Parts: sequence; C-alpha cells; structure tokens
Amino acid sequence: MTYRTVFDVVVVGAGPAGSTAAALLAERGCSVALVERAAFPRPKPCAEYLSPEATRVLDRLDLAETLVREGAARLRGMRVVSPGGTPFTGRFAGAHPFRGYRDYGLALPREVLDARLAAAAAERGAVLLERTTVEQLGSASSAGRTVVVRCGGDRRTLTGRVVIGADGLNSRVARMLGVARRGRRRRLALVTHYEGVAGMEDVGEMHVGPASYVGLAPVGRGITNVAVVADLGRVRRLGSLDEWAAQLLRAFPSVYERVRAGQRVGPVRAAGPFARSTRRATAERVLLVGDAADFYDPFTGEGIYAALRGAELAVDQLAPRLEADRLGAADLAPYDAARRREFGGKWVVERVVSWMVAHPAWLDHVARRFAQKPALADLLVGVTGDFVPPSQVLKPSYVWQLVT
Repeated sequence: MTYRTVFDVVVVGAGPAGSTAAALLAERGCSVALVERAAFPRPKPCAEYLSPEATRVLDRLDLAETLVREGAARLRGMRVVSPGGTPFTGRFAGAHPFRGYRDYGLALPREVLDARLAAAAAERGAVLLERTTVEQLGSASSAGRTVVVRCGGDRRTLTGRVVIGADGLNSRVARMLGVARRGRRRRLALVTHYEGVAGMEDVGEMHVGPASYVGLAPVGRGITNVAVVADLGRVRRLGSLDEWAAQLLRAFPSVYERVRAGQRVGPVRAAGPFARSTRRATAERVLLVGDAADFYDPFTGEGIYAALRGAELAVDQLAPRLEADRLGAADLAPYDAARRREFGGKWVVERVVSWMVAHPAWLDHVARRFAQKPALADLLVGVTGDFVPPSQVLKPSYVWQLVT
C-alpha cells in the first residue's frame, strides 16, 4: 500500500486542539496529516466541560447542535462550596451586562467530543492516522520538519512544512524541542463517571477541602463526571487508583454520600500532574497548541476552551505564513504574542484562584462575600465562561469588595 508522506502541516495529537486546527487548516485548502496514538472513540480523563464561548468554536465546525441532540448536558453556571462549608453559585446569565455566545456551557464525555472533532477534520480533508505513535521530531530544513511515526510494525517518516504539537499535557513534541517546563505546585486528578448521583442540577459543582477538591458535572444521559484533584505535596497515594479515589472522596462526606447513591460506570483514570508550561509555543516550523503549550490547573475549567480557541489562533497566524512560505522561528513568534493577548488575563485569574484553593481561610472569607453578593460570583463565573474580560475581576474595586 502506498501512503502519502508529505503535507503542508503534520498535526500531532487529535484531541480538541489538534482536530480543530486540522479541520480549520483543511478548510483553507492545506494538506494535513492528523496523527493520533489511540483509536476513536477513546476515553480521556478530563472534567469534560466546555464554556459558553467554547460552543462558538463548535458552531464554527457545525457540531454544537449535533452534540446537544446526542445528549450533551447544558450547564448554566457553577456552584462552589468552600472548605468551611460556605456555598455560593454564579451563573452565566448573571447580574452583569456581559453575555456569552450562549447562556450555557456544555458537558459531555470526551469519547464523544473527541471522536466528533476528529471526524470533522477528516470530513474536511485531513488524513487521520489512528494508532500512530510519534517517535522522533526531525530538525528543520528548507523542506520542512520530519516526523518519524510508528503504526503497528510499520515505521515511516512524514514531512510537514510545519508541525503542530497538540499532544497534550505531557507533550513529546514540547520535550523534543526542549521547551517544556514544570510548575512548583503539583496537582493530579482522578476522574471517573457515575450514574444516578443525587442532587445534580444545571450547574457544575466544586467542593474544596484542605488538600484536595472535587468537581461534579452532569455530562448527559444521567451520567456525572466525578473528578478528585489532589495536591501531591499534601496527600499520599494509598493502594490502587480506585482505592485512592475513594479515600479522597471520603474527605467530603456530603459528596461521598451522593456519589455512593449512584453507581460507578467507568474506571478511575489519572491525569496530571498539572502546572505544565513552555518557554515558548513556537520554534522553527513548529507550533504548540492546547495543553501541549500550557495547562495550569483544572479548577476554572480552562482546558477545552483554551484548546479550541488556541487552535483558532494558531491557524490565523499560520495560514498566511504558509502561503508566503515564511515559517522560521521569528516568523511564527507572533503566535506567542497572540496567545499572551488572548489568554494573559485568564492566566492571572487562574493563578489567583489556585492560590485561594490552596489557602482555605482566604477561600472561606471570599466564599462568604460571594454568598452575600451573588453579582460578584456571577462576574467571576463569567470570566471562567470566557466571555467576561478578566480585567473585570482584577480591578481594585472588585478585589476590595471581596477582601474587606
């Protein structure tokens, strides 16, 4: 059998970032190879939440309504319970003048989402190579970058004028480039699905404890995503992943009883450690997108939106440079600047929220203020929903209302 081996773009990783980039590039007439080590549908440990603005990108790919028809849950906000037991709820359609693309986000299993996105890329002309593992990233040349891949016993070399690394949190492409960095705070998530969890409504939930937190999100058809995120510097593993997840859940008695009322319908899977970043998301003839470029903490639900929007940014920056054949490191560096403009404010908010989660007394105080002034909670949840500018919650006047 003869395989095509030369492309305009080789995309490594067919998660939301890679598949979206491949679909948008193929729409523009680029030849694209989309390389994925697994086969679809495949599970992925994740909170499985898409913000209201993420649905805009899904609409661009004609997928949002399809996913709703197939059972995706609509989430209209977020409920947080502090370590001291103070709850507050923020809603996307809140007491502020900002409105998102929709008044709700979506939640659905990654098996469904990722398979749909990969299919959208293939339908637009991308060549999807499943069960294919990247072994080596070659040096840049005037012809492009080579990528040595293996599919079963077949080893071959692909050449792309550009390579996009969209291969997730532990990106091999980022490591091969020597740009991967690890943060000081190390959190790990244990994720599974339960059927029949009591008390689930139309909002996601975050329950925070001294050394861990639990996220609950309905993902459609009566299934709830249950994710426990632990600070590896403050907890130790006991037994199997199943035993460890159960032990961590027991630290949240009310959540534990609700979960026990249902039935687990999937294995416990681990994701992390988090707080990964890169010194830069570009190199000669290479871009990094999604978690391969950075991922700090899952508390604010940034992952899938950042992947989808990051893919849009990458394509917007890359398409004219492909046409002009200007693909050196300096030519692609504006993508780094575009990412800072797009995500810089959110990066600050993520780190502030992560610090609060790690300091229970502060989070208890802020939770009481949010409970007293729901409009402040709506504004913060709007930021996490990606439609309220982060500057709105970084203003001194907003911070003053929380801390005084």
